[in-house]
Amino acid sequence: MSGRRNRGNFGLILLGSQLLNVGVNRIPPVTLALIAAQTAIFMDVFPKYFPSATAVCMSSYIVWYHKKWERLFLSAVFHADDMHLYFNMSSLIWKGIFLEKKFKSVYFAYLVSVFTALTSIVYIGLNILLENVLEDHSYGMQCAVGFSGVLFALKVLVTHYTPPGRHLALGFIPVPSRWIYWVELILIQLVTPNASFTGHLAGILVGLFFIKGPLKPLMDSIISPEMGNNYRYHGTGYSSGNSQSSNYIYTDRGGYSRTTPSAPPPEYGFRQEYTGGLSEDEQYRRAQRESLQQQTNQRLYPDLDELRKHRMRHYN
Repeated sequence: MSGRRNRGNFGLILLGSQLLNVGVNRIPPVTLALIAAQTAIFMDVFPKYFPSATAVCMSSYIVWYHKKWERLFLSAVFHADDMHLYFNMSSLIWKGIFLEKKFKSVYFAYLVSVFTALTSIVYIGLNILLENVLEDHSYGMQCAVGFSGVLFALKVLVTHYTPPGRHLALGFIPVPSRWIYWVELILIQLVTPNASFTGHLAGILVGLFFIKGPLKPLMDSIISPEMGNNYRYHGTGYSSGNSQSSNYIYTDRGGYSRTTPSAPPPEYGFRQEYTGGLSEDEQYRRAQRESLQQQTNQRLYPDLDELRKHRMRHYN
């Protein structure tokens, strides 16, 4: 890895356009804080703690054998270049809007913290395992940065808590929702061979450990997602749970029903106010269409082929 990242402006412009198009006031506080913090880190606001990629990247050799435990967290919020930051933060916007509304801000902050630590630990464990099983020391030397492992873990949760259907892998390949993260794991590696396969796989495993294993009960025993239910975030701020304003909830029985805060939503429900029943990819494309309609003389987004070319150039 090069000592310092390429700090271009194109990805920052795209990210700013994305934030303005979605509406900063619609992004919940923890999600917005995560985006702001990682953008500030990329812009070298904290050079003492994030001097370069080589100073914070995470490998099993550095973390396990040299006991650089702080890199379990530092590496996750550091990005190699502007497009790396843009792709990850754009994904975080939609996942954060969905999950922070569902779990509330306190639990979502707790969730991201735990997922960051566990994804990094599983990444180190996978690389140590592969290094010994395959007798290939390159796995121990792979040094990774970026938030994509955590995003894969969050994607498992988003897929689990939304109604089954079809998602678009890489924006154009229809895939049943239950397979979407596995298909994207493979496709991203084919398109961008230098991406961290074990980092992405670690995120998926942590997400599955949450929805199918004992991780959620363990986490809930410390901080319960019910703690934040008396205050609800509506995109313009918090209001008391005693408010009688109505919301539309997608129920697991199918369809939308009108309810009030006094009747809590079903466990796997979500607010139509934020997602409209659309998948993450559909929301992203809708945001692009709205942006193009509002800006007749100026395009805020390149087309998908252009974005993929930028991403491939970054990794190659």
